[in-house]
Amino acid sequence: MALDEALTLLEPLNPEAARVVKLRFFAGLTVPESAALLRVDERTIIRKWKFAQAWLYQHLAARSAD
Repeated sequence: MALDEALTLLEPLNPEAARVVKLRFFAGLTVPESAALLRVDERTIIRKWKFAQAWLYQHLAARSAD
């Protein structure tokens, strides 16, 4: 539940990063598969994935501290 809520908050801020999370985490796609599907460079996928991981971690950590 918390991850779904966090993704809902991330999507308007960075829709590309939210899409990468859905592809990598929920669909289980690799970096090359995600890059091919989205027609972007693999480095873009890696950058968006790292951003999303950091953002989600920060959001979920703040939520659990409340």
